[in-house]
Amino acid sequence: MGRMWICEGKFAERPLIVNASVSLYSFEELCYYLYHNVEGVEESFYNEALCQWLSGELNRNDLADQIREGIERGKSGGWCMEQILITGGLYNHKQISQAVSVVQGMESTSPAQRAKLRGDRLLKSGKYKKAWLEYQKALKSDEDMFFKGRIWHNLGTLYARQFLFEAAGECYKRAYEIGQHMESSEAYLFLLTCRDTLSKEQGKGRMAGVLGELKEKKESGDRAGYECMIEDLLLQLRTEYRKSE
Repeated sequence: MGRMWICEGKFAERPLIVNASVSLYSFEELCYYLYHNVEGVEESFYNEALCQWLSGELNRNDLADQIREGIERGKSGGWCMEQILITGGLYNHKQISQAVSVVQGMESTSPAQRAKLRGDRLLKSGKYKKAWLEYQKALKSDEDMFFKGRIWHNLGTLYARQFLFEAAGECYKRAYEIGQHMESSEAYLFLLTCRDTLSKEQGKGRMAGVLGELKEKKESGDRAGYECMIEDLLLQLRTEYRKSE
């Protein structure tokens, strides 16, 4: 059974609107939201509007002044979150330190990299729609192709977990084409097997045999043979990809 907190402070007459689906009415709700959405809260969240809500709606004047002063002094979003969580008293020192560490790690990266990190965590927790949105933000950046290849690979995983094998295969294929990640090519081959399993027994047997041979070479230590076979398959992949353009 989950832990329960009783909101003992003042309830806001006007909630703090975080997004279309989240409205916060109490300080306890604010602490809970920040702690459980560490990777999703942008630094811009800590602004004058938040300070006015803390003081005007919840009578948290001292905290509002502390956050406001920190913003003026150039303190990070991680610092602001830390002050709020410490004041709330709902989480222990270790929990707060871990949350702050995550925020600090994200603050040292570019907006696109932060979007990818958020997408990765959302994907891991099974929040596929939100993860997809974050990955789309990251793909619109000016980051290098190696970085974008990672995103396309994770999009393939996102689709595969929803049994959308055709879409997943295309993502893995694109991931390899632009990022040259070996794991993307292997994932693409695996997705071909899944697709053929659903379509025709002959294809299933053919691809299962190919993947079985690959696995045997890899496990036996025949790295040269394994890599040679992978390269042959990737040559076919590139040829097919260019024909489809």
